[in-house]
Amino acid sequence: MKSIRKTLTRRLSIVISILVISVLLAADIGVDNWVENEFNHAMRAKIGLLQTLVRQDTDGINFHFSGEYLPEFKGVDSPEYFQLWHNNKAFKKSATLSLYKDNKLPLITINLNEFVINDMTLPDGRSGRIVYSKFIPQMEEELAGESKPTASPMVIAYATSVELLNFTLWFIDVAFILALILVPLVVRFVVKNTVSYSLTPIDNLNEKIREMRFSDPLSRTVFENDVEELSPITDSINHFIEDNYSLYVREKRLTSDIAHELKTPVTELINMTEVALKFPGEDRLERDFKPTVLQIANRMKSIISGLMLLQKYSHQRLHLADDINLNVLIDNITQQKDFKSLCIDIESTRTTIIKSNRMAIESIVNNLFDNAIEHSKNETPIKVALTSDKQGKVKFTISNTMKVPLTEHDLSQMFDPLWQKDNARSSENNFGLGLCIVKTLCDAVNAQISVSVEEMKIFFSVTFPENPVTATAR
Repeated sequence: MKSIRKTLTRRLSIVISILVISVLLAADIGVDNWVENEFNHAMRAKIGLLQTLVRQDTDGINFHFSGEYLPEFKGVDSPEYFQLWHNNKAFKKSATLSLYKDNKLPLITINLNEFVINDMTLPDGRSGRIVYSKFIPQMEEELAGESKPTASPMVIAYATSVELLNFTLWFIDVAFILALILVPLVVRFVVKNTVSYSLTPIDNLNEKIREMRFSDPLSRTVFENDVEELSPITDSINHFIEDNYSLYVREKRLTSDIAHELKTPVTELINMTEVALKFPGEDRLERDFKPTVLQIANRMKSIISGLMLLQKYSHQRLHLADDINLNVLIDNITQQKDFKSLCIDIESTRTTIIKSNRMAIESIVNNLFDNAIEHSKNETPIKVALTSDKQGKVKFTISNTMKVPLTEHDLSQMFDPLWQKDNARSSENNFGLGLCIVKTLCDAVNAQISVSVEEMKIFFSVTFPENPVTATAR
């Protein structure tokens, strides 16, 4: 299983370590080159200083050197060395060369005004570096106005120890190697703790979700956080919890209602059976027992059939291939019903045909009529209206005058299975499944149903989706 924590730690550690090591490597190379270049530049500056001490006058070439100003060429502590050649013969050399058996510097052939730097072993045995330069000595000022005498070039060499330079370069390299070892460890430690700290809100949210129980009313508390990136997640989780809690409450109520609906007829059967067994041969019991048992069995069958119908068509789409004339369908249903004491007012001047599923549409219209008949106030009309708009949507509306008023809370529960306004459930024919079946079948044929109340009138509207509609004058 992929871990966000481990992936972030690993990738950030690798990327940051590579970046830091690359910067350190570039810095190490740059510092090494800079230190060595500065050392070579200092050697060239020192040999340039020695060149300025060589002068040519009428008496020849003179070297104006004073050891008190350049003590490094006299003492034995960290001595430095120089030597001059004129016409390939030794001209002058530093006093430090006289201290050792090897008292001269090697001579090489170079071009005029050229600098050559080589590594060597100094006369005192230390590792060193020597720089050579070939130059023409400067003229004295009194010779400037006269014809310039011909001067032959000279070669000068300056040597010094590189042990301090090598130690500095070694120290830089050791520091770089230590950085190579420590940087990945420090980066991983910092990244790991930073990632863990940043993911703490997710861990806390996960802990809250793990502790949540629908059976505990406190579990419906909305999750809150102060992390911007987690806000969409917490909003979605809160929405998911609210929806599932509603389903949990609905299923809990449905289970209780089913148990209540089935317990009543089962209890009646048990009581009647006990009475029949207690009074065998009773004529009146024999006459009433069988019809009552059949009535109770039919009631239980209706409840079970309704629940099975809900289960069958929940979250299912039906095939919409039937051309249905709603006007004819409504006429057929009204003829089948007993409307002797009711007034049916159908408002439709056009023949409306929709393409849908015939079984579903017949069940929807029939259940809405049954609901209107059951709950309509005596001697009040039941009105039916068929309308269509320019987009091809057809709306079927049925309304009636209510016997008892309904609240907004009642309307929100009206399509729940086994819901009844009468909490005592005194009705023997109404089980609270009709409107739930209507809602389920509407979803199955992609139709929308809504309910509204105006004063004491209730309106149920079913809007069918866009489809080719045949509308002609009647």
